[in-house]
Amino acid sequence: MRTLIAQSRAGGVVRAPGSKSYSIRAAVCAAVADGESVLENVLEADDAAAVLECVTTLGAQASRAADGLHIRGGALHTTNAGLRCRESAATLRFLMGIAATIPGATMFHCAPSLARRPVMPLVEAIQQLGAACDVDTATGAVTVVGIPVGNGRVRLRGDVSSQFLSALLLSGPRYDEGLEIELETPLVSERYVMMTMECMRAFGADVRSSADARSFSVLPGGYTPRRYIVEGDWSAASALLALGALAGDVTVAGLNPSSLQADTAIVALLRDMNASVTTSAEGLRVRRSRLKAVRVDLSGAIDLLPVAAALGAAAEGITTLTGIARARDKESDRVAAMVAGLQRMGVAVEVGDNHISVHGGGAGGAVVSSAGDHRIAMAFGVLGAVVGDVVVEGAECVNKTYPEFWADLQRLGVEVQLDEQ
Repeated sequence: MRTLIAQSRAGGVVRAPGSKSYSIRAAVCAAVADGESVLENVLEADDAAAVLECVTTLGAQASRAADGLHIRGGALHTTNAGLRCRESAATLRFLMGIAATIPGATMFHCAPSLARRPVMPLVEAIQQLGAACDVDTATGAVTVVGIPVGNGRVRLRGDVSSQFLSALLLSGPRYDEGLEIELETPLVSERYVMMTMECMRAFGADVRSSADARSFSVLPGGYTPRRYIVEGDWSAASALLALGALAGDVTVAGLNPSSLQADTAIVALLRDMNASVTTSAEGLRVRRSRLKAVRVDLSGAIDLLPVAAALGAAAEGITTLTGIARARDKESDRVAAMVAGLQRMGVAVEVGDNHISVHGGGAGGAVVSSAGDHRIAMAFGVLGAVVGDVVVEGAECVNKTYPEFWADLQRLGVEVQLDEQ
């Protein structure tokens, strides 16, 4: 699908979708808990559908009702059907950890973009715990042969993806003597691990970390079913807030200002770039202003790279984004995808191993590729509203985390034309 975005004046109020990160974590905890949980405001998108399909294949029961998503968990088992993770890295990695505690073999099938993403540090950690774990190098499929009781102690690299640590933590309450994890390297994206621990505690788990975030422990005891409200998604909201800074006056409702989500960093970024950011009873409001270039380290909020680069293309001066190397291993190589798209729009860009510098003020209309990546599509969508005549190819990829994105842009007054070709 192609999307044409015309130069537009955006304005109004829109509600952020439910957090993808919390939706997946809560679904895993609920599936493991012995009893029925009710999850409110769960994201309805491909990634959330992937985890629900997988946990029900493992034996949990899920149904939607007026008061939320009901998940009855506890009696998990292996299956010959295999688990289809689509493009959801969190689903694959988190459930690999759980599968290591279920006796028997569980096979995970991955979409091509997911199959190329790193997983070996988690494979090696699962093997340390006594389970078998192998990756089919031809297809990317992962097979985990779980055992009822692992050894409960493991060492893990912390510098590739925080999801590896989160996967082990989520499985921790299922070990008879608990789980001890030592990191061999400093931890990246620590806030995502804090989110995992926060969610686990909400479901009754006892999980702890050292002051330097290099060692973690989980006590045995399983999870307790509960009613859980998923907060709004700051990653999705970052594109909407950027739209306000670029093209009008946008308020985003449903966000938790004290959230642990890493992409709350969008607020500081917008303010540093001279955007008008205020809060009200309706939500977080961002109004268009003359943006100025900044230099910012995104290592702690790597998903902001596409939106930050789009903002830099409309700012005065040269915006330099550092700490971006891990963005090459997302749904796409996000560094390459943003550089290619911005250059097609006439923007001068310099790129290094761990930084990108975007020259502002020169963007014009062009046909750009989403690279099949939801974050790339959203970034070029909001930039298109200020530049005009921007066509985003592969625009349907927003279904991964935000199916209503293009409709929400239209609700905010952006002229969006969808072409099914």
